[in-house]
This record gives sequence, structure tokens and C-alpha cells, in this order.
Amino acid sequence: MVHQNPNAGIIGGERESTRGDARRTQIIRAAREACLATGFAKLTISDIAERADMTRSLFYHYFEDKDAVADAVIDDTIDSMLGKLTQWNAEREPGNIDKALDNIVRLTRAIIADEGPFSTRLIQSGNAELYIKFIDRIADRIADFFDRTTVRDFEKMHGMPIRNVHESFYVLIVGLISLIRQHPETPDRVIKQVVAQTFHIENYLA
Repeated sequence: MVHQNPNAGIIGGERESTRGDARRTQIIRAAREACLATGFAKLTISDIAERADMTRSLFYHYFEDKDAVADAVIDDTIDSMLGKLTQWNAEREPGNIDKALDNIVRLTRAIIADEGPFSTRLIQSGNAELYIKFIDRIADRIADFFDRTTVRDFEKMHGMPIRNVHESFYVLIVGLISLIRQHPETPDRVIKQVVAQTFHIENYLA
């Protein structure tokens, strides 16, 4: 009589899932590297598959086409940004708004600098439409993050000084990206004041 491990199928499934996740991540990272080298406009499935060290057929097992992997690259890049914002939110001192703004301004500059080469390559390689999608998704997801976390904490302690929170953050994020990229010489104190004025929290600044 053959005894089967009741967990064998589960364990095997978990291994396959883990392997699949790793391969998907491998494709995303390869596509990002290829984009930084040539841009998405000239990129082919064969280029991505070769860089990921896999066949075209295996690529198609995880992504329908090049547009699908481009979306995944955008989401992966934004996930990295959100990871840094999550850490900032976890480490900030509740109630110390002045310090929180100082730190978020510095972090915003660092995030923009980190993803700058990716954005620049999208624009230079004729992927303006993809760049617009990238910025739209950044603003939307980060606005959603603040609306669900930091803003809720602020509201509990101080009330809500503005309306249309998500939309206000969206507009501010898009504006700050443009301002910092086009005018990097803008002092941190000015950016901090713009943020405070936007949300009517000037009275909390030192």
C-alpha cells in the first residue's frame, strides 16, 4: 500500500507558485533594464526574453504582450516608492508635523532622483504616452496611500482642514514632480511651504 503525503500537492503547488513569481519578477527586472538601455519603443519580446535568460514562449506564459510587461514595470517601480513612503510613515513622530514635512521633502527628492533615469528614458525614446501613464499612476497610488494612512492619523488628532483629499494630493504630487525635475534648485523650505499651504497646515510649522 502506497502512502501519500497529504501535503505533497500543496507543497508542490507552493514551490511552483514561488518559481512562477520569481520568473515573473525576473522578466519585469529584465524589461526595466532593457528600457533603461533602449526605451520601450524599440524593445521587442525577444530582447526581454534574452535578457531574462528564457524563451519567448516562457515569456508569454507570464505576460500577454509588451504592453502588459510595461504596466508591470511601472507598478514595480511605484511599489518601490511606496515601500519607502511606508517606512517614512512608520518612523515619523505622531504630532510632529514640522519634522514629518522636512523628512518627506527630502524623501521626495530622493525618490524622484532614483526614478529619474527611467522617466528620462521613456521621454527620450518616444514613449511619452507611457510616461504620462507612469506619472498618472504614481500620483493616483501615492495619493491613495496618504489618504489611507497619514491623513487618517492627522484627522484623528487635528481634524480635516481640506476637502477632496485624494484629488488634492494627486494635483500636489504631479506638480511637485514637475517642479523638482524642472527646477531642482528650489529650496526645501519652499517646497515644504507649498505642501503646508496646499493642505492649510501652515500653523503647524516651526
